[in-house]
Amino acid sequence: MNYREGLTGFVTGFVTGLLLFPLTTDGYGEPMLLKAIAGVLIFAAAVSLAAETNILFREDFEKPLGDRWQPIKFEGLTDYQVKTDGSNSCLVGIAKGTASALATRLDLQPVAAMVIAWRWKIDRCPANGTDEPRMFDHSARVFVSFDTFIGPPKTINYAWANQVKTNSTFDHPSSSRARFIALRSGDVQAGGWVEEQRDLVADWKRLFPGEKMPRITGLGVFTDSDETKVSVTGAYDDIVLGRR
Repeated sequence: MNYREGLTGFVTGFVTGLLLFPLTTDGYGEPMLLKAIAGVLIFAAAVSLAAETNILFREDFEKPLGDRWQPIKFEGLTDYQVKTDGSNSCLVGIAKGTASALATRLDLQPVAAMVIAWRWKIDRCPANGTDEPRMFDHSARVFVSFDTFIGPPKTINYAWANQVKTNSTFDHPSSSRARFIALRSGDVQAGGWVEEQRDLVADWKRLFPGEKMPRITGLGVFTDSDETKVSVTGAYDDIVLGRR
């Protein structure tokens, strides 16, 4: 039996077994059967990605952060902690008028096909937050930094935007070296986990056209509200960077 057949058989058998049980609910009134099936499907998707990808970096936040993740302070420190969400551990960032990233150092040469995947959720977008210079705050973003030899690194920022349309792009108000893609926008999906998978090379070409992708020097997350002065929460989990 090959890998895919085994995975398919596991998922099919597990879900079939679940169907033999009553449709009970948890303490929040949510069907346990549906939650269990959703968990299996998420697991299958994650395993499938791992099977198709040569993993270069992975973080599931099942262990304490230790020294491998370090804060980058801009305006006060956002509170980043590993917390439990149900039976799962994830990274939670809470900003209360603060702006700081949490990042890990990498030293990776780019290859022709690279993918980055993760899942995230927010409690809400910052009230009065925009994606323009004034009130430039975001409840969640994931970024990859690149060596530029001179000056600050260039970064690709995947943002949970406030108002702009999804898949639109914009620059950081203070530097065109930091460029953004709005993957989600507004509060419509707030409160629930959302999975993302991006072609890192294609996104580099889109944001920095005509430039060769340099060495990857870091990866991080950013939850901030220093402009809006409100409290927002962003959660992050299962970050994978790999080559196909």
